[in-house]
Amino acid sequence: MHRFLLILFISYNILVAQKGVITGRIIEEDSQPVVGANIIITGTSFGAASDDKGRYEIRGVPYGKYTLEVSCVGYEKVSKKITIDKEISQINFILRESAVETEQILVTASKFEQRKEDLSVSAFVIKPDLISHKNYIAFDEILRDIPGVQVNLEQVSIRGSSGYSKGVGARVLVAINGIPLYGGDNGDIVWELIPISDIERVEVIKGPASSLYGTSAIGGVINIITKEAAQIPVTYIKSYAGFYDNPSYDIWKWNDNLRTFYGTEVSHSSSIGSVGYTLSLKKFDNMSYRQNDYRKNYLGYFKINKTIDANRSILLFGNYLYMDRGNFLYWKDSRNALVPKDEDNGNTVKSNRFFSGFVYNNRFSDNLNSTFKLSYYYTRFDGYGIEVTTSIANLYRAEAIFNYSTNGNFNHTGGIEISGSTVKSNIFSNTKFGGGALYFQTEYRGVKNLIATLGLRYDYIKLDTIKGKNAITPRFGLNYKITGNLILRASAGAGFRAPTPAEVFTTAGIAGGIDVEQNPDLKSETSFSFESGLIYSPSEHLNFDATFYQTDYNNFIEPNLTKTGDIKFINLTKARIQGAEILCAWAAVPSTFNLTFAYNYMWARDVEKNRPMKYRPRNTVNLQIGYTKQPFELNADFRYSSKVEEIDFELTEPPLALIKDGYKRVPVYVIDLAGGVNFVFSNIAAKLKLSVKNLLNYNYVEFIGNLAPIRNYSLSAEIYF
Repeated sequence: MHRFLLILFISYNILVAQKGVITGRIIEEDSQPVVGANIIITGTSFGAASDDKGRYEIRGVPYGKYTLEVSCVGYEKVSKKITIDKEISQINFILRESAVETEQILVTASKFEQRKEDLSVSAFVIKPDLISHKNYIAFDEILRDIPGVQVNLEQVSIRGSSGYSKGVGARVLVAINGIPLYGGDNGDIVWELIPISDIERVEVIKGPASSLYGTSAIGGVINIITKEAAQIPVTYIKSYAGFYDNPSYDIWKWNDNLRTFYGTEVSHSSSIGSVGYTLSLKKFDNMSYRQNDYRKNYLGYFKINKTIDANRSILLFGNYLYMDRGNFLYWKDSRNALVPKDEDNGNTVKSNRFFSGFVYNNRFSDNLNSTFKLSYYYTRFDGYGIEVTTSIANLYRAEAIFNYSTNGNFNHTGGIEISGSTVKSNIFSNTKFGGGALYFQTEYRGVKNLIATLGLRYDYIKLDTIKGKNAITPRFGLNYKITGNLILRASAGAGFRAPTPAEVFTTAGIAGGIDVEQNPDLKSETSFSFESGLIYSPSEHLNFDATFYQTDYNNFIEPNLTKTGDIKFINLTKARIQGAEILCAWAAVPSTFNLTFAYNYMWARDVEKNRPMKYRPRNTVNLQIGYTKQPFELNADFRYSSKVEEIDFELTEPPLALIKDGYKRVPVYVIDLAGGVNFVFSNIAAKLKLSVKNLLNYNYVEFIGNLAPIRNYSLSAEIYF
């Protein structure tokens, strides 16, 4: 009897011992915890939920083989096949945000939170997972993969709003947390100033947005929303190195050394009580594939956010960028496509930039909210060539925004904005620039399934000694939900852009023996635009967005070549841009295989001269394919632009012919590939990524006499701990 009891006791203990515990963490790609994720062992009753630090624990699991599945609202579902054969098994998961979301929240279109499907204008949201696909070094590289967005060299255009205007006078307002990021002298955007690693999402509003954002938004808005500070300490380290392949033709090879680029970034984010902070340092160098086109960059970034109470919060952030670079604008000729013109070889530019923003939010009640914004932007650049050129600018800006909702039917947005800049330069007169604006917009939801928007903005702009300008820009929009998965939208509005000090007063050489001539008679440009479109979602994983658009410009500002061979900014009497765009996003195999396709047809015309507008392709195509099977991911991007019809022929043809072979241009076909592996070890999230850009080593130009990047390879490593 005792022997029987002993055998029974031993058997019982063996059975008990053959049960284990599954534990681990559920985190996002940036190592932040995912709270409330459901973890289940499929086909059983075992399961758990992640806590506020992303941890979970499942006890009493019999030894064996199982499938562990994790799901959470807003994230792609993930599953792993596991074997439980020991007492404690640690299984970690990295969740990615859903590729297709039906209820994305945007703040840019109306300066308050709205669902994307409630907008009356076209919008596109760039999510962090798209940014993580490739080794993007500067923000403008991301924009090249966005439907309806074109980048000529470093100048961005939405639906043809800009061609190429020598790096001045942006027509797309780029902002960080709603604060504009344009310089006080030439109104340009320096993409290296944007901290890519701290981007939560990017909201792209396509088409004029002057009724809320004023002069620089005549072509649209790109608003970069930064991340919330981490609740638990997170340190992020990224390092990458890459090199350019040999050029397609031996005659182009001007240097036998391997042309490399590399960079390192260290960022730390955490919270102390109600105060969150993020600190970042980044160094990124590029030897370039072209002669005298090197770049050495240093970026420092800080952000502090404080929650005062449930209704009040403060955000303070700042960026400092130092750049030392060569100056390559035009090639010597097509046989020396990677060598600058003789007179430009050796020219360099050094610059210092500091941008800071302050945002104070105060929610007075459930119906009334206010936001107060301050910003300061200091820029200095020194160009070294035949002569030394210098420009120092200080730009100050303040804005107060109020949102008030009544009876659930009306939502009112109003604000006041003032800005001013001082410029000290030897390439244009020391100028002062200032202005103020008032705006108001109301949204009405009193009719079932219909949202109507009406807005109006008044601007006053004063540029130094030139007489002040007044502008009134109204806007009207409609959004109608025919069914739960079919939405129609339409909008119409005016746009306005005042010339920048650089466009009016510049008197200096730029490159290639070309000088810029001032034009104090330059007028502000205005526009009137219309768009209509629809969103159709036949299923949760398939979405179509189609738009027709038209914009008419008066006094459109473009650089023009004078009879003496100089550049002068002038007003085109009338210009018109018409087009149609279709976008399809399809999660063919949810959480595994995603596809995005976009096609844009654009007809851009100088009405007075009846000829195409410069540097605007008629047809563009974007195709993105993503495959994810944890821990691996593979992404392919393809973009096509038809051959541009109109360029600065005056620069390429006799009698001037300043840019030899500058007329050479082709359609653009670019394929980029990237593959990566994600893994977690000891609660540290890591990713290794290999990128190949311009896989086919296809030779093309975005601007005359300026060969775009040739094939290049890079390997990057990222860790979060």
